[in-house]
Amino acid sequence: MKNIIESKMSTCKIHNIRFYNLKPRAISCICYEESSKKLALSRDAGKDEEKFIASIEIWNVAHSIFVEESTYYPDHSIEAIIWINKNRLLTTGLNGSIVEFDLNLKIKNETTVTGGAAWCFDINPEKTKLAVGTEEGYINIFSISDDSLIYERLFDKQKGRILCLKWNNTGDMLYTGSSDTIRVWNSSSGHAIHKMTTSRKHIKKETVVWCLGVTNDNHIVSGDSRGVLSIWDPISGTLIESHETHTGDILALAICKNENIIYCAGVDPVIRSYSKYFKSTSSTTASKITPRWVKGIERRVHTHEVRALIDVDGKLYSAGVDGYLAQSSYPPKTLSKYPPLLPSKSVIVCPKSRCVVLRHVDYLELWKLGVPTKETVSPGMFHSLETGPMKLLELHTSSDESITSFAVSNNSKIIVYSTRNRMRVFNFEVINGDARLVRNNETDKLLINVHQMLFSHNNKLFVALTNDHDGSKISVFSVSKKRLNPTGFFYTAKHKLENISLLCFSPDNKYLVCSNRDGRIVIYIVDEKFSTESPDWWSLPHYSCPVTAMAIQPHTSNLVVIYSDHKIIEYNITMKQYTEFSDNLQKRIPTHWLSRPFPVTNITFDPNNENIIICHDNSTVYVIYKDTELIPDNKPSKLRKHGNGDDENYPENVIKVVKKYKHLVHLEWLSDGEMVAVEVDPISLIEKLPPTLKQKYFHM
Repeated sequence: MKNIIESKMSTCKIHNIRFYNLKPRAISCICYEESSKKLALSRDAGKDEEKFIASIEIWNVAHSIFVEESTYYPDHSIEAIIWINKNRLLTTGLNGSIVEFDLNLKIKNETTVTGGAAWCFDINPEKTKLAVGTEEGYINIFSISDDSLIYERLFDKQKGRILCLKWNNTGDMLYTGSSDTIRVWNSSSGHAIHKMTTSRKHIKKETVVWCLGVTNDNHIVSGDSRGVLSIWDPISGTLIESHETHTGDILALAICKNENIIYCAGVDPVIRSYSKYFKSTSSTTASKITPRWVKGIERRVHTHEVRALIDVDGKLYSAGVDGYLAQSSYPPKTLSKYPPLLPSKSVIVCPKSRCVVLRHVDYLELWKLGVPTKETVSPGMFHSLETGPMKLLELHTSSDESITSFAVSNNSKIIVYSTRNRMRVFNFEVINGDARLVRNNETDKLLINVHQMLFSHNNKLFVALTNDHDGSKISVFSVSKKRLNPTGFFYTAKHKLENISLLCFSPDNKYLVCSNRDGRIVIYIVDEKFSTESPDWWSLPHYSCPVTAMAIQPHTSNLVVIYSDHKIIEYNITMKQYTEFSDNLQKRIPTHWLSRPFPVTNITFDPNNENIIICHDNSTVYVIYKDTELIPDNKPSKLRKHGNGDDENYPENVIKVVKKYKHLVHLEWLSDGEMVAVEVDPISLIEKLPPTLKQKYFHM
């Protein structure tokens, strides 16, 4: 079906693709690094019940939230994740080792623990010691050095596995949770000081302590399989108070920074909060104020069990089996949910062959788009198709390896993908209705673990980006006779460009634009005189926020860049200067635009109107009208009288919403009169999830 829309931009037909059926990937744990405002999380990306495949993602949450880096981690199940500092990330899991990653999510070190599978770990307040709890009841203590972990000692072995642990605020005690028991340990001696026993809901069913928290006054907060939130005194080893909060297991809890609220959730996905209040107690001899916890508001954010909670500056991040990362707060009441889509580029439109390529975790789908009838319909109505969309190819990786990046020529005759271990090149064509795929073995192992790859618009150049120990490396290939011929490479560190995240070619194939996670943008000249040893280049003024989307407009050579804080710039590459529209827009960006919680992920242009810029985020398509009259700085009023006699708010005219979607992955022109919109249906994600907890509701 095709939808037609009409506005100030050209009338066009839209292919609304809703057959991009991604599998939801559950989030198992999250952690936050305050100085860099980075959130790290791990997902279960397993496809085989007998084999674990985890993925790790780093999200930038400084402004609009987006995935900055991601990687797949085969044959591992990650049970805990934590930051040492802004450059060091640790994970542990059922393989019984601690793995350290850098910001490019490359493995730096791997350390084996004593006691089999590791379920949990925590760092002391001084960030000098790491404690790890294992399946066999061992607590491993490691010293944290500048570049590695040094094994130090074991605590006394306990009976049963250790499922959660926390250091206290002074670092002199360690708290652990296991079946029926919470223990308080002396961190100097390695001996247990107190053993506090939980009660059982059923006499023959043990109570499992799944999560722990520590308040400022060093009280222990626990959540267990009874659905009970408990507060313990570690000095006397006694239970202070308990609350039956959930009908299922409590799997996660979080304590806000000011220690006034405790959040908890689990198999029963409702996030419940408990607020601190002070109760005055008096007697004939003394009077004191005792803190108590009272039930607060509830948040129904997720449909399935919640596995991770973390409070960041008054905003609660939650995640679980449904794969959504949710950010909520109250007051004011806000909620933003970020779906479990694949990070980075996941859709490529091939205009010359009228095809679209969809990326999944370990395979690619190539679809031939349908042809519309020539009947005339009104704007907003649906077109019927002479021929429907047809899947031409489903290309799986060898050994079910995960795809790190992929690229397709605009005529879909060359398909390239990369995994952690190889890069593979295929020639594809359809002859007399039969799809033929031939692998090009000559370039299979030239590169591995490519972060980004891209064909030029004329299909004569191919570039691949890798990040190795020497920095970001761009490898250049010439394309001839459906083959990739290596011509050289260069490192971008000499151009003060590291950790590249985005690449784009100019439509005239003369320029390659690169941006990194620090907001730096470098433009390389890639014409006939292009030299990989010393390419001609220059950089744009540095901005503090990273780029989330950029594109170059045909005919004008205007580079449009949108940053994570929604700042928009337009830079003319041939003139090497910002355009007049860009200069005038900086102080006139609408407030509704700046307050959007989702980052802009793609930019395109109206082929029939150079004054139209089209961009979109997860849920909304925006149109930027460059020809809208800008109000001079000396005009105090925000309202301006237009020729039609109506008072219109100027900011609403510059950037206008033209269409809403659920989870919009990609929007691009197929021809001058047709666009392709690829959307993931939220219902298709929910349908693939396991059954949720059944609860009875009574209505009066």
